[in-house]
Amino acid sequence: MDFIFERKINYYETDKMGIVHHSNYIRFLEEARCKMLEQFEMPYSSFESNGIMIPVLGVNCSFKHHVTFNDIILIEPYVKQFNGVRLTMGYSITNKKTGNIVLTGETKHCFTDTSLKPIRLQNHIPEFYEKFIKLQNN
Repeated sequence: MDFIFERKINYYETDKMGIVHHSNYIRFLEEARCKMLEQFEMPYSSFESNGIMIPVLGVNCSFKHHVTFNDIILIEPYVKQFNGVRLTMGYSITNKKTGNIVLTGETKHCFTDTSLKPIRLQNHIPEFYEKFIKLQNN
């Protein structure tokens, strides 16, 4: 059940040093997370249409190598921890050409209703709960 998201670096994502500015990596992680959820038939739109939000509680990144304009990166998101209320996603970003690990990181989330009150996913979308359990155990 592995998922890898391929992405080409745009010029506007680089800084004066010619490397990707660190703030862009958070966007890259979100893109990969959203695409992974779509791949496993759990798009964000399905959560939202069921009145469920998935706010980010924290982000942690460790930068290993830099990438530059036109580099292609491979982002591998995975479910690190899931208990039905909280979700921790892990990530690895690799430079496709060199094979160097560019970044390792994680994002922490919770499931809430539209007023941002925490909820148990199992009580609202049990089939998504089961998918997260399977992804965590993969």
